Amino acid sequence: MKIKVIYLARLSEDLGKKEEILELPDSGLTIKDIFLKLNLDKFEYKIFTASNFEHTNFEYVLKENDEIAFFPTITGG
Repeated sequence: MKIKVIYLARLSEDLGKKEEILELPDSGLTIKDIFLKLNLDKFEYKIFTASNFEHTNFEYVLKENDEIAFFPTITGG
């Protein structure tokens, strides 16, 4: 299964990349599984997620061609 992972705001700066494509086994993986696989839990700020441009939770089960975004709290003025 192939998914696109998008990193937004400060997270993309901290990782030095904006996106990547992951090849994963078709085994019912969740967003939390890839969050941990990508070692995103190392950051000291809270990270949120969205799937296919909709806010979601870390228990979302991944599907072929999903676009998953990870982002910190975003503020602006």
